[in-house]
Amino acid sequence: MHDGISFEQFGKRAVVVCTEPFEVTVRNIARMLGLPDYPFVMVEHPIGSRTLPEIKARAEIAYHQAVPILMGT
Repeated sequence: MHDGISFEQFGKRAVVVCTEPFEVTVRNIARMLGLPDYPFVMVEHPIGSRTLPEIKARAEIAYHQAVPILMGT
């Protein structure tokens, strides 16, 4: 979250990807950095132990969440 917000502050669009167990942490970091409503992508946990088809499915979901964030809509 910190990196995503830092990129945004330097004028670079960014999207943060988070897995479900880290949602509270990500929201708290955004709040501490003064952007409590900063949007981010949420995907199922875990990622590292998933098969390639499972990762592709999660990437598809993340993509559809990320495009509106990156486009500012």
